[in-house]
Amino acid sequence: MAKKTDPFDKFREATLGGGNSFSGALSAAANNRKAKQQESGQPAAAPAAKVSKNANRKLVSFHIDNAMFLKLGQLKFETGAKYDELYNEAIVDLLKKYHRI
Repeated sequence: MAKKTDPFDKFREATLGGGNSFSGALSAAANNRKAKQQESGQPAAAPAAKVSKNANRKLVSFHIDNAMFLKLGQLKFETGAKYDELYNEAIVDLLKKYHRI
């Protein structure tokens, strides 16, 4: 019976196998990175954690009358603002009205 060869093994040998230019480039890059870290005396820097723009915000949902939503859509179109901006502006105005801010 013929020996089965795994296509992945063939690919791995072709790209990362010993002695070819691709595997040499990968190992050279890794060695350069290690050498720079050792020269500077600093440990490898951890990647910076990405902070979401919504990290300090709360997602809310509410119902609004169809006629009012249509008027809000017209205002959005005329001003070029986003719904989010209009809702936040309305909330700020409401909180000022009741002396909360």
